[in-house]
Amino acid sequence: MRPKLPKYRPPSIAPEDRYYGHTVNLQLGSWAYALDDGAVLYKRGWYPFHREVPRSELDPNQPIGMPRNVGTGRFDPCPVRISPNTEFLSWGNEYVRLQPYRNDPRVTARTSLYVGPARVRSAEIAVDLREQTVVLPDGVPEQLREQAEVKGQRILGFLMEARSERRRGLASPHDIVHRQMRTCGNAD
Repeated sequence: MRPKLPKYRPPSIAPEDRYYGHTVNLQLGSWAYALDDGAVLYKRGWYPFHREVPRSELDPNQPIGMPRNVGTGRFDPCPVRISPNTEFLSWGNEYVRLQPYRNDPRVTARTSLYVGPARVRSAEIAVDLREQTVVLPDGVPEQLREQAEVKGQRILGFLMEARSERRRGLASPHDIVHRQMRTCGNAD
């Protein structure tokens, strides 16, 4: 039996700008996205990033039976956070949250588009890994369209590079991880 695909919801954009006090106007330039999220592994499927699914059980080493998480050996696609490779852990409005669909080549990228000092517009960008396409939400204001298009293409490029690393036999992300995380020993 074929797995049932989730109902597709087209990407959306917030109807209005919102206040965000720590905005940075990152020039589109030639930067790329990098992974700045915790421990993930490469596993099979359209979407490369997975984490082990834990189960909760009572901890026999605790006198009051506190629960503990125990690995199950099962891995599921998981959301990850990416950001421009120009700076590590600094720009909230430049973070992107990648949300996979289960057993599906589509990924939703949730991001903020820079509108002006302390102003952003929340947006979703849809990425199809099978078709290698990017879909912007209807209604992106003209002054934000180029920013959304460039970010969408860079998100697709990031995901394709992760898939390439996986095809080369790496068990976990390496070159696509922020340089500072690699030097801290988090991505070796």
